[in-house]
Amino acid sequence: MQDFFRRLYRAILLPAFGLALLVFTWLAVAYQVRQEKQTARYEAALHSQSLARTLAEHTNHLLVQTDHATQLFRLKFEESGGALRLAEFSRKNGLLDSLLPTKLDLPMAILDRDGNIVDSINGYFAPDMKQHQVFLRHARTATDSVLVSTPVVDSRTKKWQIQLTRRLNHADGSFAGVMVMMIDPAYFVEDYDRLSVDPGGAVMLISRENGMSAGRVNDQVIISDSIDFNAALPSGPRLAEELLLKRPFDATERIYGYAELPRFLLMAVVGNPYDTAMAGFVHRRNMYYGAASVASALVLLFVYLLVQQAHRLRRSASMVIEAQLMLRAASEASLDSVFLLQACRMRGARREILDFTIADLNERAAQLMGYRSADIKGKRLIEVMPELHSKGLVEQFRHVLESRQPVAEEVEVDFLPNRDVHWLHHQIVPITDGVAVTVRDITERKETELAVRQNQAELAAVNDASPLGLLRADAEGRCTYVNRTFELITGLSREEALGDAWLRAIHPHDRPMLKTALAQVKETRVPYQDTLRCVHPDGMMVWVAFKIAAMVVDGEMYGYVGTVDDITHIRKSVMALRESESRLRTIADTLPAMVAYIDAGQVYRFHNLAYEREFNRTGTTVLGRTIRDTMGEERHAFLEPYVLRALAGETLTFEEDDTSDITERTYEVVYIPQMDEDGERVIGFHVMRQDVTVQKREKLRLLRLSQVDALTGLTNRAGFLQKLHDTMTAARANGNLMAVMYMDIDRFKPVNDTFGHAVGDALLKAFSARLTHTMRASDTIARLGGDEFTIIMERIHRIDDANALAAKIVAAMQADFDLDGTVVSISTSIGLTFYRNEDISPAELLNRADILLYEAKQAGRNTFRAGPALAQPTSNAA
Repeated sequence: MQDFFRRLYRAILLPAFGLALLVFTWLAVAYQVRQEKQTARYEAALHSQSLARTLAEHTNHLLVQTDHATQLFRLKFEESGGALRLAEFSRKNGLLDSLLPTKLDLPMAILDRDGNIVDSINGYFAPDMKQHQVFLRHARTATDSVLVSTPVVDSRTKKWQIQLTRRLNHADGSFAGVMVMMIDPAYFVEDYDRLSVDPGGAVMLISRENGMSAGRVNDQVIISDSIDFNAALPSGPRLAEELLLKRPFDATERIYGYAELPRFLLMAVVGNPYDTAMAGFVHRRNMYYGAASVASALVLLFVYLLVQQAHRLRRSASMVIEAQLMLRAASEASLDSVFLLQACRMRGARREILDFTIADLNERAAQLMGYRSADIKGKRLIEVMPELHSKGLVEQFRHVLESRQPVAEEVEVDFLPNRDVHWLHHQIVPITDGVAVTVRDITERKETELAVRQNQAELAAVNDASPLGLLRADAEGRCTYVNRTFELITGLSREEALGDAWLRAIHPHDRPMLKTALAQVKETRVPYQDTLRCVHPDGMMVWVAFKIAAMVVDGEMYGYVGTVDDITHIRKSVMALRESESRLRTIADTLPAMVAYIDAGQVYRFHNLAYEREFNRTGTTVLGRTIRDTMGEERHAFLEPYVLRALAGETLTFEEDDTSDITERTYEVVYIPQMDEDGERVIGFHVMRQDVTVQKREKLRLLRLSQVDALTGLTNRAGFLQKLHDTMTAARANGNLMAVMYMDIDRFKPVNDTFGHAVGDALLKAFSARLTHTMRASDTIARLGGDEFTIIMERIHRIDDANALAAKIVAAMQADFDLDGTVVSISTSIGLTFYRNEDISPAELLNRADILLYEAKQAGRNTFRAGPALAQPTSNAA
């Protein structure tokens, strides 16, 4: 029985051991496959998360640069007094290009303080943005920070955009409007290839605010609001980094990783296809199952080779672990270029290192050198890239291998095939008879750092070139920065002004007031400005306009910023101007003429004492009032044409009749325009008013005397010519018909020669009296000289009426004239012409009448001739 059990034991020992071994093997393989699956999925999620972090860093960098762009626009906008526009800001190689890529044409807009769009570019903006909470928040809060609002859905394209806004201020710090910039999130996911996403992989940017997403799969861009994820349930401690898609949006299963952008309420998500990400695992799983099957077959067929098979299994397991470690190292370094270099030594005892052989490298490393990995693996560095020797890098590899001290540094390169790569970060680690080198392209980061340093240098240069002294202090009022202008104004150097020492520049009597003001600014956050005195170390006093405001971030004050403007010369100029104005007013008040100044809005800004007395007579106040309010509607209607001509730049003189008093008065008024400093625009005009009533009356009296014939009392030649000109002008304007008679006394010379000049003069008087009684009261009768008379007949209805009146005159003059006992018999001849609207002069019209008079005399005298006549030489008959 014991032998039976022993044989049974021997019989079943190996099968039982083999069966147990098989069961254990398959359990081990199943467990290993499960662990490998979890590890592979975790590594795939880590890889996706690493890509998502790269996408997030790129997105965050560009959004921060956009933030800086809005800040730069605000600074330039305030420096230009609000004149900066988007076309200039975004022009090629302009301000915007210094911060953002040239190809990124962002939609931008400027809103004024009322929310109206005054300028926009590269996109459409809704006209009712003044009602948006972002605009209202900027209008109420004088914060300098950018406001990010995501997402903003375009009403026309239905695409969502990230909106960044920043408050714009006037020079005095008041609200001037809002600068708006939009970024299409699709731009961040377009750089698909740069992320090294596997074919069929998804790159997405998701808003944490409302779930809007923009993504890309291969060449397909996805815009959706229905893509949503859940965090993976941690069945293992390493699954918490993975996101699970709630509802698939296409037929591809992926492993997703994510990175948060908390400042912008965004989440970057990258997913590689499951099949691609788990391909290594599937290969290893098949390898495990194959190995287990082979092992099982060998165990079943060759139990006696169990020890050898176990050895093979251990060896196979070791190979699997080694492959796993290599794969994990490769996945962790997938963003870097990796080189494994084997030392090439001289033969002999010295074993000096001459070069290095490329034992292994990844594809990214080969691309960096301009090759494929299969083409250069196993080659020496001197064959692949001789520049590594000339630049001293091979010597550095040799030093690391010999000293066994790793090296990590940033180097500038100029010998790589890719000319866009200028800066590299490399890490050199010694390994067995060689070195491992990891290299990463940091060109973009270095160029950004250099650009930031350049911008800081430019900003410092701009501050030093500012005409204002600039001061920055911490929350306790201790100075941390002043520019060169501050040094010149206060006489303190930058080092001397730091800390509390800057207060030494303020006059001792003004320091308590300034300290009180700083405390008030800190408490109320309201900017402070005043005129203060600064005292140089040498005792020289300077008057300055001092302004200071609090710097507030997230409701917390962290310091002050102030400006100092030297107004010493301005103050002296103001005092000199006041003295000059006082002297000018004294002079103006002593003038008898009324002097005033009226601005472009027709408002009185200055007048002298005579002007004040004139208007105080009627109880009217002048200063600050318009011409219409001061003069009244009737006088303003008369003055307005002259005012408009003066405001157009014309110097003019005219007369103004004033009937506001019992006695009518006449003023001579002179308007003299006042130009601006450039002499291009009229900003007002000066008024000189002088009472010329007495002079005008005397002038009219002398004028009347100069136009009356002394013998007959009729109008003389000068008065006749003026009246003829005025009557022709009125007839031409109104289309009326008028007539002119030209007559003389027939046989006047014999009477004058026979009876003497006294009788001749008496005849002229009697002839004038009879002529006056014959004509109408509206007709003008004139004696031109000697025995020549003219008559102007205004507004006659028919030519026959004038002919009848001429015949009446001829008949009236046929009666004898009794001249104090001397009886004289004469007659008259008349030339009668007409005028309505012809383009002729008064002299030509009178010449026509003279020609007709000549024709009447030729016809035997004692008659008249009427009608138009051609001009021809004439001679008057006596």
